[in-house]
Amino acid sequence: MSAMVLGTLLLCALPGSVQAAFRLYLSADGDDARDGRRAATAIRTLSRADRLLHRYSPKEEVEILIAPGLYLDQQVRWTYLNGCRISFMPMPDASGRAVFDGRGDGTWFQLRSGSGASKLRFRGLTVTRYWLGIDLVGDRDDPGRWNADNELDGMHFLRIGNKYPPTGGRYSYAAVRLVNSRSNLIVGNVFEKIENVEARSGYVHAIYAAHHSRWNRIENNAFIDVSGDAIRTRDASNGNRIIGNSFVRAGKYAAYSDWFCTRNCGLFRHECPSVSNVFRDNRVQDGYHGALAATRAFGPDDACGAPGQARIIEVRSP
Repeated sequence: MSAMVLGTLLLCALPGSVQAAFRLYLSADGDDARDGRRAATAIRTLSRADRLLHRYSPKEEVEILIAPGLYLDQQVRWTYLNGCRISFMPMPDASGRAVFDGRGDGTWFQLRSGSGASKLRFRGLTVTRYWLGIDLVGDRDDPGRWNADNELDGMHFLRIGNKYPPTGGRYSYAAVRLVNSRSNLIVGNVFEKIENVEARSGYVHAIYAAHHSRWNRIENNAFIDVSGDAIRTRDASNGNRIIGNSFVRAGKYAAYSDWFCTRNCGLFRHECPSVSNVFRDNRVQDGYHGALAATRAFGPDDACGAPGQARIIEVRSP
């Protein structure tokens, strides 16, 4: 292990009381010409926060503290990673929520990284009226180029998809999309009104984990009014844990389904079914269009050879 990597790990491992986090402040009435280092000099956009972090280059954990208010039309392709946790979170003792409103277009937050643990944390924010909410993307063609160890907790994704605005447009895939993104924790979030227009209603999912997105934990979330299957895995996205969630009017074919493409997939390899995904102690009511199954697996189990493991393991504790 290099001295640089070891030094970064030591800094990240120190308790918060010993090693204070590096902080930037966002406010809906902030100014991106400011330095963002205090609440009084808050910036306005996440794009500016990304650029400032490249300038400041902190080696410790980062907290981006976001004041309550309405943040319109923000979209960011995030590029700053330092090996430590980077948190997007409310101001301490905030009296209301920060609401990011895309007014019907674009992706709120994108990460394109296949270099290992990215350690992004999103907590206690509302994301509404975007084509797609959070997009964490590794390399879909190379399983060895992944990102990992991201967290979403206490988030509210509301009115995501091409139904908002109702004029239509290209159909959405997800509120949260994972592509070769692994060991993430998605817990205690609300996904509400995740909808495409009727002709493409089944294409959108609250959580879409595709192309080797493995070992993710999806726990204690609420899925409400989701026009496609609320959770969808695809293409060797194995070993995920879906536990203790509630599904209300969520799902076209099932609350959780696994699917893989069998032709004209746009990849340099064949896709495979996912295996060893656990669906345990979830509460499934009716789907978006009426009664539906809790789980469903599409495509032949033996598409990539004789299956050695079950695709979906459905369990309910006594």
